[in-house]
Amino acid sequence: MINFFALGLVTYLGGAVMQRTILFKLAYFFLLFHFIIKYYHYNIGKNLKISHYLKNDHLFYNEKIEVIIKIENNSFLPILWLKFKEFLPNKLTILEEQHLSYFKAGEKKEWQFNLKAKKRGFYKIGPLKWEIGDFLGYELTRGELKELEVYIYPKILNLEELGLASRLPFGNSKWPQPIYKDPYKTAGIREYQPADRLNQIHWKASAKTGELKSRQNESTVSIDTALVLNMSQEDYGLKFLERKTELAVTAAASMAYYLNRVGHSFKFLSNAVIEGTDWEEFNAYQQKINTKNKSGERSGLEVEKSVNTLESEADNVNKSNEIESDSAAAANFNSYLKLPSGSGDAHLQELLELLARVEISKADNFLNLLTDELDLAWGGTLIIFTDKDDSELIQVVENLLRRGYNIKIMILGDEVVHREYSYLPFTAPLSIHHLRRERDLHEG
Repeated sequence: MINFFALGLVTYLGGAVMQRTILFKLAYFFLLFHFIIKYYHYNIGKNLKISHYLKNDHLFYNEKIEVIIKIENNSFLPILWLKFKEFLPNKLTILEEQHLSYFKAGEKKEWQFNLKAKKRGFYKIGPLKWEIGDFLGYELTRGELKELEVYIYPKILNLEELGLASRLPFGNSKWPQPIYKDPYKTAGIREYQPADRLNQIHWKASAKTGELKSRQNESTVSIDTALVLNMSQEDYGLKFLERKTELAVTAAASMAYYLNRVGHSFKFLSNAVIEGTDWEEFNAYQQKINTKNKSGERSGLEVEKSVNTLESEADNVNKSNEIESDSAAAANFNSYLKLPSGSGDAHLQELLELLARVEISKADNFLNLLTDELDLAWGGTLIIFTDKDDSELIQVVENLLRRGYNIKIMILGDEVVHREYSYLPFTAPLSIHHLRRERDLHEG
């Protein structure tokens, strides 16, 4: 493309050397044209407002993702042409949103396009790249808007769809000895005793009877529940790997949704890895969570990295071989994801965000997770989501039973190996539940 500024300078010098008036006039024309175009782009760029946003950045499976782009020309000059391109996640669509438009002075336009939340995950929409030009294409003004982030939660199913009873025995249980008093549950009213605190006095009953009365609270304890998700490729095998692990994530999300609905607290553990398992991205995700925790926001999410495997291997090699590339480290490091116990919609949302991002792990470390990382109070319920109930798992589970846990194993594989536990009620100390059969894995 011709540079009119340079052409104007050359023509001006030529006019000065040759003493030709026509060359001076051409030089002034080229320079004037150059500065007019420059001012045009400066004015348009200064008065152009472009924005894109999502109506909702947290969606459930199969919901509609609505992306809105707004462009406003606040200049007194028209925009001869403006082109923008929105980059979309290839897992959600194979198309790219692209438009070319003309804007009058002061004109506003809005575009809206929809995607379907057809696959759980953490996606980035964008960046939105735009450019404007003049009628000769002499100069282009370009810009870019940052990416939009959207979470697509796993599919939520009813318990009946998973082959479980519609109601499960979760909630608060009465403690056998009256040691811990629940201040929110009143068992009755009794006479006031000097040792009673002021907050134990039942003022309404005292006013009605004319004598001091105290609340008698129930002795209750909240039974702790842990959801443990196995995402090890080694345990699931390659056949129907994605379908079975997706079902495991769906089952964990559905169980968490049910527990939240009945007002029960729960924690979460998994050997899954976060989407993008290289060291750099994993550390960035961990740093983001740590920063969120330091700022005082409610986020119990902790991401812990266990590098025992790497350390044991490093001890057996020379120091010159201890430094590995990022790609090699990404394939080998073990990760444990933990969400501490909590309840309520905010806690459920934290878990669903985490489940949206989990991916299959190549590390064979699920039994280590159960034996070394499990932190559950006596009498707690352990719900395990895995592919099969092999002898190694049952051996670990029997050791956990001796620690006073109630254990429920949700099998995602083809069949239950230890069938003697598959017909027991949910209230049994150990029960195995086959969530779906092999033919169900072929369903869309």
